[in-house]
Amino acid sequence: MTAAIALFAFGAVTAALSLQLPLGTLRVPGSGFFPLALGLLLAALAVGQAARVYLAKTAPAAASDEGATRKVVLFMGATALAVALLPYLGYALVGFLLMLALLQVLGMRRVPSVLIALGTAVACYIVFVRWLRIPLPEGWLGF
Repeated sequence: MTAAIALFAFGAVTAALSLQLPLGTLRVPGSGFFPLALGLLLAALAVGQAARVYLAKTAPAAASDEGATRKVVLFMGATALAVALLPYLGYALVGFLLMLALLQVLGMRRVPSVLIALGTAVACYIVFVRWLRIPLPEGWLGF
C-alpha cells in the first residue's frame, strides 16, 4: 500500500508541475501535454493498485511491501536526479543513465541493461533530434 501511495504522490506532483507548461491541444500538443498525461496515468494506476490491495482483504507481506516501496522510491529518486542533471549532461547521456538506473532497480543483469539503455538513448536521439528535429538539451558533451 505504501508503494501505491508513493506512486500516487509522484503522479500527482508530475501532473501539477506539468500545468505550468503549455498544454496545447490533441493535434498540437504542448510541452506540458505528455507529462500531464503521464502524471494522471501514474496516479490512476496507483489508485488501482491501492484498490486491489484493499479488496484482497489480505495485507501483502511486509517484506514485499518494503521491496515495492524501495523500488518506487529508487525510481522517483533516479527520475528526479535525471531531471536535475538534464541541463548539464544533456538528453542523450541522461537518458542512457536513467534507463540504466531503472533497469538496475528492476534487477536486470548489467550487460543486457547497458545494451538496452544504450540502444534506447541512441534510438531516442535519432528519432527526436535527427528525424523530428526537436531541440533537446545538449549538455557539455554537445549531444
